[in-house]
Amino acid sequence: MARVKANIEKKLISFTKLHLIDKLVKDEATVENRSESAIIENRLLNSFLPEEISARYWVENCLYAEDGGIGKTLEAIFSSNAAGTNWEAVHDNLLPIVKFAKTQESLCWTKPNGNENELPHFCTQLDSICLRLEDLAQKNPDKKIEYGNEAKWARELLKEAREEPQFIRHINFYQIVLNSWDGLKNWSITYRLLADLAVLESGWKDTPEARNELLKIIKQVSSEWTN
Repeated sequence: MARVKANIEKKLISFTKLHLIDKLVKDEATVENRSESAIIENRLLNSFLPEEISARYWVENCLYAEDGGIGKTLEAIFSSNAAGTNWEAVHDNLLPIVKFAKTQESLCWTKPNGNENELPHFCTQLDSICLRLEDLAQKNPDKKIEYGNEAKWARELLKEAREEPQFIRHINFYQIVLNSWDGLKNWSITYRLLADLAVLESGWKDTPEARNELLKIIKQVSSEWTN
């Protein structure tokens, strides 16, 4: 039987405490009956990657994949979070990620042309957001004006998205969500809208700084979840 050659890449690394590291690695490799390289690789990955299973997958297969990046990672996170039961989101603590998306969006505005495949679905989700805000205004007298104003703005943005999509700015929709976060954070439709936004923006800036910031946010947010 032909032997399959593993795809192994080598990287030269210098250590200031090589003797200590060498002994630690040798001992663990002996105890676990694994190669020293496997021990080092596992330790490095565990220090960089989130512990939570889903978050780890997004980082490995979206954020740092060869064909991945910021946009694909945000889409994956928001789509996954929309998959709760009874129209509820899986998690309601994604505020830092939404804020990150809005900040990054401000750096890379892409003008839609109205032919985007995701646009009709996006408008449907936005219409649902409008209805939600209008309902919240009716059910929360103390925030009636606040939710009412947001609902009115959302309706204006929806009209523009349907009739003149070339003039919309994606950042406005993030602001709608952020302004009414308490009323929208645990609703699946919110994250469907956000997932569409992640796809509609084609100019995400995949810089080392942005990736590193998103990685830290994912680790922090997902640390509140259980595997």
